[in-house]
Amino acid sequence: MRLSKIYSDGMIIQRNTENIVEGVATPGNEVRLYFDKDIYEGVCDEDGNFTVLLKPMEAGGPHTIDITDNSDRYTIKDVYVGDVFLLAGQSNMELPVSRTLDLYRKDLEGIDYPYIRMFQMPKDFKFGEHDLRTKSGEWLSANEKNVMDFSALGFYFAQIKFDKDSIPVGLVHASVGGTHIEAFMSEERLIKTGKRLKKIAREEGRECVCKCGINDSCKMCYEENIQRNKDDFFVRNTINTEMQRMADWAKKTDEDDIGLKEKWYNHEWDEDEKMGGIEIKIPQSWLYNVLKNRIGTVWVQRVIYVPQEFCERDVELRLGTIVDADMTYVNGALIGQTEYFYPPRRYSLPGGILKNGKNVITVRVIINQHVGEFKEDMPYCIKADDLELPLDGIWNARVAAVEEPIGEFTFFTWHPTALYNRMIYPLRNYRFKSVLFYQGESNTGYPEDYEYLMIDMVKEWRKLFGYKVPFIFARLPYFRGESWEIPGDDWEDLRDAQQRAAEKIEDCAIVELYDLGEYNEIHTQNKKEVAKRFYDEYWMLLRTIERG
Repeated sequence: MRLSKIYSDGMIIQRNTENIVEGVATPGNEVRLYFDKDIYEGVCDEDGNFTVLLKPMEAGGPHTIDITDNSDRYTIKDVYVGDVFLLAGQSNMELPVSRTLDLYRKDLEGIDYPYIRMFQMPKDFKFGEHDLRTKSGEWLSANEKNVMDFSALGFYFAQIKFDKDSIPVGLVHASVGGTHIEAFMSEERLIKTGKRLKKIAREEGRECVCKCGINDSCKMCYEENIQRNKDDFFVRNTINTEMQRMADWAKKTDEDDIGLKEKWYNHEWDEDEKMGGIEIKIPQSWLYNVLKNRIGTVWVQRVIYVPQEFCERDVELRLGTIVDADMTYVNGALIGQTEYFYPPRRYSLPGGILKNGKNVITVRVIINQHVGEFKEDMPYCIKADDLELPLDGIWNARVAAVEEPIGEFTFFTWHPTALYNRMIYPLRNYRFKSVLFYQGESNTGYPEDYEYLMIDMVKEWRKLFGYKVPFIFARLPYFRGESWEIPGDDWEDLRDAQQRAAEKIEDCAIVELYDLGEYNEIHTQNKKEVAKRFYDEYWMLLRTIERG
């Protein structure tokens, strides 16, 4: 007997509505489902598929589900009835609780919400046929360890809700960073929508020419993109080729890096060594110094003097955000590294790493395609509870390797239909109180199309689920853009498109986040405030729906 992994120990099902349990057993056999003392029956079709419809139930638990077909048995333990929310979108929905610790570390100490649980859908793509069932995943409770991997927005939303009504909350997480809204739509729907978008563009006198890159989606190339990605050889060959290119670039860069060969990280640079480099200001974009066109590796170093109270305790080294990647050393010891530029650099320094007096911090900055940068208006310090040692100011910099740009990579999870097939379609029989959707950043290149895509996605999901599930959308916050880009009006245009769409979608609310944005940080940590606004809109929408 096979069931989707979402039907597993610890699951939460939606209260006050009929719920469906479906799976595969022996063709033609009768299936009997025991929900505690209640008995339900079904029959497997010629392919072994069965569906059992559970009656509406009040919130509570724990319950046990036993399913038998005379030759096999499947048991689901610790089942609760509560409110279930589908979390979908891109990185600002995906952003884990662990990335919000600058703001909420103390709030999370010892946290334990056994009745808030999250199921992570597989973060993978599929082209062509839909997945009928989810083959991996488990329900995890929000304790101090597990919660670090929860969607931060999802968890803080659930926390607010549970603290108000004590009803179990299930979160089904189906978001992937960087993805376009087209990834959440089916082939049939998207091709139909694309034809409509081209018709509208012609009527409005807009140019109908594809200008998107390898990871973009636009109305001119939906069909071509979908058909190409159905070729499994093309997809796998692309992935293997690009992975090899990445490995080759890293290998050559390491081999060329003088700093690695001469171990620039294990000593304070003398005056002769400093003469081979320059002084730079941190934080600052390298657009403003001689390193602006540098691809390869640049090492930066600073000597600081540390008082005794920082030395015999665990402290945190905060190095803002570094473009593109880094390896960071303190007194010759590698204390952390990050492979790409979005995550904030927060490196733990165990007691004993720092010494009373002189200490040397050395950072190997790896620039593979963007302009190097230590982002401004970020924390650069050593932090010990309420004590801080600032690290901003003048650092020494030395070029260690000069390379060609690594080039772009294909992220198939961002492509049309990729997530609908693997993340959304397998949930067609699960019941949700609402969908929380935070997406749009990756569609700002084509904001004129977003209104129609957003409306059509909602139509498709509601048809798939078989009921008018409420939607709560994030309206994008303020963001100026990365420092190497020229800011435009695309974000404002997309925000307007989101507003127009929300006004046309029934049982829908939109969450205004403009004032919570930061000019140089696309992934703000203030997800608890974002969650509060989501909850407020959700609560008002439900009251509106109940009043008809």
